[in-house]
Amino acid sequence: MILMLTVIILSTLSFSTPAAGSDELKRELLEDIISADKPELFDDYGELYLAKAKTQAVIQGMEGWVVTSSTEEWVDIFLGIIDDFEQMTDLSKSSVPFDHMEAIEIAGRINTSINTLSRYDIAEENGIPMFAEFALKRFYRSEGKFFEDISRNEKETKVKIEYEKISSFSYKKGGIDTLRDASRMEFESRRDEWVYKRDMERASEYINASWLHLDNAKNPSSGFFGAAFMEIIKAGDSFEKAEKIYEKHHDVELESVKRSGLESGIRITYLRLMRDMLGVIAIYLLILSFFTVIIWKDFKRWGEELDDTKLGEELIV
Repeated sequence: MILMLTVIILSTLSFSTPAAGSDELKRELLEDIISADKPELFDDYGELYLAKAKTQAVIQGMEGWVVTSSTEEWVDIFLGIIDDFEQMTDLSKSSVPFDHMEAIEIAGRINTSINTLSRYDIAEENGIPMFAEFALKRFYRSEGKFFEDISRNEKETKVKIEYEKISSFSYKKGGIDTLRDASRMEFESRRDEWVYKRDMERASEYINASWLHLDNAKNPSSGFFGAAFMEIIKAGDSFEKAEKIYEKHHDVELESVKRSGLESGIRITYLRLMRDMLGVIAIYLLILSFFTVIIWKDFKRWGEELDDTKLGEELIV
């Protein structure tokens, strides 16, 4: 009976009493915080150094029994933010746009971690999420400038628009100070996208027309020989117009259009029609030459007969 009561009491205590803190956990957390020594990162983002110093001071000022698993959770979240910041910063120092895009993805993860960290009262009260947020906004502002700059020098319109959108997004995430820049880049991306879509629709129309004229040139509906030749001229003209639009935007789609066989089809059909036309012209010239020779011979015979007539008249006189 006594044994059963003891088990019941212990079971009740294990479910009702929260996990107590310990000096050992406090020491472990302080060691983790102190070991997160990243001079280069803290030089770039002093806000993170302040957040780390504040976190260390908070833990040092807590009694061991107060440092619980909940404390460990938010400290781990903060240390994770520092690790992500380091990875993000390394990528943002690259000159490759793709690395910066990856850095922005990590920034999204950091933002989620900051929001989670702010749910812990002790971290929020000591401004630790706020310091991290300041650092993150500064990162976003620098990325907005980076993508704005490379968009100015990008020749391929499709890629240029993507950079402008990323710049606008980053400026928007950068806070109130860069909202005007965000609006400006958003306007530029929408303007360029409208022009690009309009031109691509025209290019598509020209390509469709070129295919149609090429088909008409191969299978002319009119028996008139020149009809096929006029169709292939129109096919070539439509293709050149589409090609100029693709070149204007430095669009890679041009290579797909060329591989489709349209350009080579126009060239081959044009050469065939030109050869056929030259053959027809040669026949016409041959026939013309034949009749010219006959006429010339008639004129020559007529001239000889006229000379003989004149000679006869002179002899009679």
